Amino acid sequence: MSKIIVITGGTSGIGKQLAKEYSHSNMVFVLAKNREKIMQTKKEINSKNIFFIECDLNNEKDIQKSFNYIKQKTNHIDVLINNAAYDNMSSIENYSYEEFSKIVSTNLIGKMLCIKYSVNLLKISDYPSIINIASRLAFKPMMNSSAYCCAAAGIIMLTKCAALELEKYSIRVNSISPSLTKTPLAIKSYTKDVINDTEKKSTRKRLCEINDIYNLIEFLISKESDFINGENINLNGGILLK
Repeated sequence: MSKIIVITGGTSGIGKQLAKEYSHSNMVFVLAKNREKIMQTKKEINSKNIFFIECDLNNEKDIQKSFNYIKQKTNHIDVLINNAAYDNMSSIENYSYEEFSKIVSTNLIGKMLCIKYSVNLLKISDYPSIINIASRLAFKPMMNSSAYCCAAAGIIMLTKCAALELEKYSIRVNSISPSLTKTPLAIKSYTKDVINDTEKKSTRKRLCEINDIYNLIEFLISKESDFINGENINLNGGILLK
């Protein structure tokens, strides 16, 4: 059955692939900041079912305007996939206030604001669902990534609080914490040694793939997962066991 889906950060990596998959048979709204990437992704996907909205998740007015635009196009939303994320690695000693704040703002506060402004559209849906993308780093600290780790941990608690508050509208809220995922950015950002080490630590001997995330989202937004609410699912091939 066709759905109306909103995806944040849909012009690269995980979000881009999700937007491509869902645009085959669903109405998809993509929120992204970079105009050049929006134009490039629009050409690549080339679907009449997808709408791109230029939106800075560090700007509440931008987020509000984005959902007002969506409201003009449709009377409800079925699924919000809060995927957008940003990182700039640094030690605690060297982080500037501005950079640490930007990471937390984009990764955590931006998700909260997207939930806030999507509620009125979600509660009209027959079967509404919110999926927040967190990270294994919510549980496993990493050197020079304190801002990202703290934001990821916050996303999981935000998920629980939102699930509790939004139950009155029958909106389910869950989060997914993938391990290092095989995306062009990850391959570019991490050394071969880090990637090989991550694969070895996984009980499945491979990185998480975008299709793993897509399949899990498909389950979590379906009625087969009706009894799952306010939960975080670690999607990491058992990497946290070691």
